[in-house]
Amino acid sequence: MYGGSLFRRLWPAFVAAAALPVAVLGVGLATTPAAGAGTVSTLASSVPPPTPVSTPAPPAPPALLTATSVTSTSVTLSWTASVTGCCAITNYTIMYPEPFSDVIPTTTVGNVTTATINISPTHQYNIRVAARDSAGHTSPWSNQIIVVAPATDSGPDTVPPGSPTNLTNRNGTLNWTAAPDNVGVTGYHVYKFDGWYTSTLLGTATSTTYQLPPSATTGPGPRIQFYVRARDAAGNLSAASNTVDATSSTPPADLPPTAPRDLAVSRITSTSATLTWTAAEPGCCDVTGYTIGYFQAFYDLGETVRVGNVTTATITLKPATQYLVVVSASDSGGHSSPSSNSLTIVTPATDTGPDTVPPSAPGTLTVTDVTTTSAKLNWTPSTDNVGVTGYNVYRWDGVFYSTLVATVPGTSYQLSLAPSVPNRYYVRARDAAGNVSIATNEVRVNPTTPPPDPTCAVTYQKQSEWPGGFVADVTIKNTTTTAVDGWTLAFTFPGDQRITTLWSATYTQAGSAVTIRNASWNGTLAAGASVSFGFQGSWSGSNAVPTGFSLNGTPCRS
Repeated sequence: MYGGSLFRRLWPAFVAAAALPVAVLGVGLATTPAAGAGTVSTLASSVPPPTPVSTPAPPAPPALLTATSVTSTSVTLSWTASVTGCCAITNYTIMYPEPFSDVIPTTTVGNVTTATINISPTHQYNIRVAARDSAGHTSPWSNQIIVVAPATDSGPDTVPPGSPTNLTNRNGTLNWTAAPDNVGVTGYHVYKFDGWYTSTLLGTATSTTYQLPPSATTGPGPRIQFYVRARDAAGNLSAASNTVDATSSTPPADLPPTAPRDLAVSRITSTSATLTWTAAEPGCCDVTGYTIGYFQAFYDLGETVRVGNVTTATITLKPATQYLVVVSASDSGGHSSPSSNSLTIVTPATDTGPDTVPPSAPGTLTVTDVTTTSAKLNWTPSTDNVGVTGYNVYRWDGVFYSTLVATVPGTSYQLSLAPSVPNRYYVRARDAAGNVSIATNEVRVNPTTPPPDPTCAVTYQKQSEWPGGFVADVTIKNTTTTAVDGWTLAFTFPGDQRITTLWSATYTQAGSAVTIRNASWNGTLAAGASVSFGFQGSWSGSNAVPTGFSLNGTPCRS
């Protein structure tokens, strides 16, 4: 761990002044000749030019600063070393201020590219690194990274939430977009910053709005601002949001509302679903209503319904049907928000009788044993409050229509494939009351294409072999019913063999790849006929027999 030094944010002005050239600092010392004093004129050409001043080059900035390990009390940093300028690198300075503070802690480490510094739980740090050389030159700063320390290093959750975004102040009410978290955000801390170095926790909120008290907008400081940090159940805090001023800020004229959140179904029947959601936050203009979109699964058309500025509504649906539902907000300026989270629901077959609960969705649908005419679908079983009686297997045309192919009792089905229809399938569980589950994923089955019959056969035979050399004969047979007019045989040696002499054909060799072409007198190969050639070659590591022969680009049997 490294300790550090502290200095105020006025240091850049001091450094800038200290770095001014001497000629600039001496401007106020210029004088003019006294009245009547003599003057001397000199031809410009007789004045020797000034000697150029060589400015020693400082180091380049360190690059790729990252945090390789973060705990509640420390962060380990790594970076790419600076490129030297005039002189050797001697050390690095790490600057790690907290935002909304006038104090800038720094620490100096040696000529290394990794270091660990002490930090405090739940605090945020903006970290940069600069190099210094043996002549005292300092490089520009590296890239900046933001690090937030977790509240603790033990327990199930040591990951801080993401930052709230889009913070605005509309007539004394703060609004922001919710922060993400790996477990769940439990609330938000709202802070007041005086523009110098003091941040004050104003209060907390469980939603994404906060009403500022009148006293919050006044006080000492050059510029009062507000920001928000998210909090989770383990006490971890996020990095800060953007800041807004104490005076009401006017969002851009084209800023839409935020997306509605937490879309859920509170009641479902065979012909309807009652939905609830968390209201959208306004952008530039007041929210006036919501549009609910609901789309049948495996169907290309959907429906929408418009409701007022509410957070619950009931839509009309069909029995035993699966839907995907989303909600979006609109405002008085005609802007539409992004869609909410999507919700998949399935209606029961009936609202009467002993069983109105659909089964759960079957597990992942997969396909195996694909041939030119068949394939096997597989899935894992569903559960049901009464009992699953079977599974419906559907073929979908990719646009509008689903065809029930079969109903089976188990968790697999042998398909008969047809090349003339779209082979796209999904499965639903079914119970005795006729309720069907949410569908599995869709799978697409492509019938395999059988390989063509070989049009040739090749026999490769080593006639003799000795250390460093060998002789081989090759015979090509045309196994088709038509003649071949001109032939080229290609193959690859499996070892380091090289052809040195070849007869009854011509050849080229590039590395281990060999191409043999017919001689002028044996280029026609009748149906069922054969042609042979031979060669002498060299080898050292391996003289294995090649495979994978092809005649005029078509694979041969060997």
